[in-house]
Amino acid sequence: LRFEQMLTAGLMDEVKMLLIKYPDLRPDATSLRCVGYRQALEYLAGDYDAAALCERGIFATRQLAKRQLTWLRSMEDVTVIDCICPDFQSTLLQKISTFLKLETSP
Repeated sequence: LRFEQMLTAGLMDEVKMLLIKYPDLRPDATSLRCVGYRQALEYLAGDYDAAALCERGIFATRQLAKRQLTWLRSMEDVTVIDCICPDFQSTLLQKISTFLKLETSP
């Protein structure tokens, strides 16, 4: 869903604009390490079709999510808040308030 939303929001137009501004832009550029950009550039270069673009973009998004979860699991003392729960905002504000009170306590 995330990658499809990126496409709908204009990812291809953004990459086309980048190619105009930076004509030497290549898939191995550091600036294209963001998920979706490398795949869009390769698609525009004719390396594969639209179906493969979606497949590769979704795969890259999934890989990134797995790496992020692995990284987060390695951290100690992490507070997890479900961002799709109905009371997300109030839960977040409560956790921040509690944290700030702990940080300012003598």
